[in-house]
Amino acid sequence: MVLIKDESVMHGGFLASYTDELILTNLNLVLLKKGVFGNSKGVHTFPLNQVKVYNQQAQATIGKAPNHSDLLEVYFLNGQEKFSFQSGGKKKLNEWIAKINQVVTGQDAPAQQASVMALPGAELIAGVLKDTLGVFRSKLGSKSGAPMKGAGKCRACGAPMTGYQGQTVTCEYCSSAQQL
Repeated sequence: MVLIKDESVMHGGFLASYTDELILTNLNLVLLKKGVFGNSKGVHTFPLNQVKVYNQQAQATIGKAPNHSDLLEVYFLNGQEKFSFQSGGKKKLNEWIAKINQVVTGQDAPAQQASVMALPGAELIAGVLKDTLGVFRSKLGSKSGAPMKGAGKCRACGAPMTGYQGQTVTCEYCSSAQQL
């Protein structure tokens, strides 16, 4: 049974284009690979019983492509797959995430799914590190103009990040670049 499908989907490497079709059934995520002229280039089937589940949520999230556009990331027991939609934005991605979660876990996903792939407790650790750095700064003083270490979490995936304040840092989990 087809639950949701979209055309103009991109899957693959650097030379991929928005020619594929993605279909979610009650058993599989099916990718119909198509050429530029609509010719069939194959079918890839990803069984939904292989999707990772964490805290009763299927591991389907919003990720970032190298060009900083949003994409659907689905984590399977044997790897991950990334799908980019030509149109629809985060609303479409959240719809796909909710449907995948519903099929995999039998539960509805939260209303809005942010990109949440941080390690459990990472937010608490980041807060403690930030407070600790603040204490050191106040006790030891800071030479004006000297770079100060900083910590925070990635705005794209929530992973912990460290570096120097004002520096652009690349997340080791999702490869998004942001300033601390």
